[in-house]
Amino acid sequence: MTDASLLLTLKSLDFFRELPSEQLTALATGAVAKTYAAKTRVASERDAVRGFFLVLTGRVKLFKLGDDGKEQTLYVFGPGEPFCLGALFGEALFPAHAETLTRSRLVFFSGQVLEDMARRDPSILFHFLRVVSERLKEAMEMIESLSLRGLPGRIAGFLLHAREEHRDGRRLVALGISQRELAKIVGATPEAVSRVLGRLSRQGVVRSTGREIEILDREGLAAVAGR
Repeated sequence: MTDASLLLTLKSLDFFRELPSEQLTALATGAVAKTYAAKTRVASERDAVRGFFLVLTGRVKLFKLGDDGKEQTLYVFGPGEPFCLGALFGEALFPAHAETLTRSRLVFFSGQVLEDMARRDPSILFHFLRVVSERLKEAMEMIESLSLRGLPGRIAGFLLHAREEHRDGRRLVALGISQRELAKIVGATPEAVSRVLGRLSRQGVVRSTGREIEILDREGLAAVAGR
């Protein structure tokens, strides 16, 4: 992907929608786009990552490993979503592991470039502060959902937070992950997740097809999530 085509791609993303063209052009200077095979470790816990990634295509999971080696998936990032924002400034180390779930194209933006830009024009920091604040709010809501709800509520809460696609008048959640990965996120077995999705499907709340879930009744889903 050439610098010009990368810039055009970045301009089309919601994440950069409110960023002035000249700031985006400067930020893209030195940005590196790279394709990763599935199951490639992009960053490890306690890495000194001076910058942030943005997903162009594919899926990237953020996860922690327990002392017993058990994996807990924290979040799955899809196209247009950034990650590693918490390691942009200072000496903060990356708090988890990041690994591609599918073949993925990612862009890495240098934290040093952003820091230099902020010294010249501090207004760019407001954009990133807003994004980080939104992420923190979403994370708190997700933590509440996953820690205080039963399994149906946890699954419903995850689906409500997931990125929706509108296709042919339908509201779809393109998971891009298996039910096994979804089970890791909500803290259950794949079999239990399958049973809950089946029950929600019979109730007319969702329709599950492979790695896509169509939301048929958003209000009903919110009720299951306890909202």
